[in-house]
Amino acid sequence: MRPTSRIVAAVAFGAGCALVALPALAEVCQHDFSLAKVIKQGTTSKDIAGSGTVQLQVQVNADGSHKVTKVIRSSNRGDNEAAIDIANTSTYRPAHCGSAPTVSFYDFTLKFNGKSVQAADALGNAGVENLIRSGKYSQAEAAARAALAANPNDNGALVLLGVASYYGNDLPAAAGAFAKANPIPKPWPAVAAQSLANQAVKLSESDPTTALAYAQKAVALDPGTNSQFALGVAQVGEKQFAQGIATLKSVHARLFADPKTSKNVKFGVDSHLLAAYLANNDTTGAAAVAAEMQALNPSSTMAAELMGSHYLTLGNQDQQAKNYDEAIKNYDLAAASKVPQLVANAYSSAVFAIMNEQKPDYNKALIYGQKALAAAPNDVMTNYAVGVAQAAVWATGHQESDKKQALVYLTKADGLAKAAGNTQLSAQIETFVAHNIEAPHTGSTPPP
Repeated sequence: MRPTSRIVAAVAFGAGCALVALPALAEVCQHDFSLAKVIKQGTTSKDIAGSGTVQLQVQVNADGSHKVTKVIRSSNRGDNEAAIDIANTSTYRPAHCGSAPTVSFYDFTLKFNGKSVQAADALGNAGVENLIRSGKYSQAEAAARAALAANPNDNGALVLLGVASYYGNDLPAAAGAFAKANPIPKPWPAVAAQSLANQAVKLSESDPTTALAYAQKAVALDPGTNSQFALGVAQVGEKQFAQGIATLKSVHARLFADPKTSKNVKFGVDSHLLAAYLANNDTTGAAAVAAEMQALNPSSTMAAELMGSHYLTLGNQDQQAKNYDEAIKNYDLAAASKVPQLVANAYSSAVFAIMNEQKPDYNKALIYGQKALAAAPNDVMTNYAVGVAQAAVWATGHQESDKKQALVYLTKADGLAKAAGNTQLSAQIETFVAHNIEAPHTGSTPPP
């Protein structure tokens, strides 16, 4: 019985390999920020319908000019026109970052009581933004969640929840909020795009569908290199290989043309592009990228591991399909990676491919087993493979030395299996020894 040969897992790419240079964050004043405020409340000639509360969003520019951008909430729509009139005729002091005036939004809350009206003190979204700009991210996140609990349709609170979560380093929550928000007003699109792109790369393997949705929105918000990189990674994760390769090639061209792009960034993009080529079974494209990666970082084995793992997988597929000659060719290509464990796995697997051929060459199988052993002398499967090959040579040649050597390898493999707690493999090895070496064996038929 032939053991199932192990496959070296392909290198997983998570956020650590998202090496593309990220776009600059939207400018945020985190020190000495003061909100816009009403200097003089305006008046209205509009009819007041009755009691109620109206909250408006007012954009206050650096020069003090202003405009009402929307009604955030209203408990009495009949008062909306009066509230807008009051906000439009009010006078404002703009927000300041230090001593410099800056554009911002002011949440103007007006309470109507009969025919009278007064401004109400309320935190509102502008207050949440002030907490963000003051660096109080956890408080801002809590305030934004409270606002959403009161009004789940408050898009402004949803955007600020994303911003607060992003700066508070809760990237999954930030991406989740930005994914739901629409629109995302200035100055936050760049922050939202960065958050969505970052999370898209992280989710590309575990949840590729969500990753693709995040990346597509990131591109819509900011079509820069970072968003495009995330899109390419997500497309590959969703098995849209041709599209992913095209996207990553575009990112590759832009980054490699920029003299400021670091080698680490180039290497990171190449690693994803190589994985995409291999997933699409384009070994020609993969080989070119692997060579480029080796030139960028001669000490890294990542490209060799990816290429070797790919050929090892192909070899195992061929062996399962009983295409033994093709399997051996792919195992040889996997071993060409020169990564020790890959070499051992490939040559060990080749042993069983040779022995399953219609006219097996047991000496050839033993040579492959010995090459596997040279790469990983203390590997359980390597010792098992060379032991089986040596036993086959003994069964056909009847040299006592071959039998003794086969038992050496198989005994060591059994011990290694037991030490690793692999009782199933240990039992398999012991069954092989009992049936093919210790039991009487006649004729020239090799062990199964």
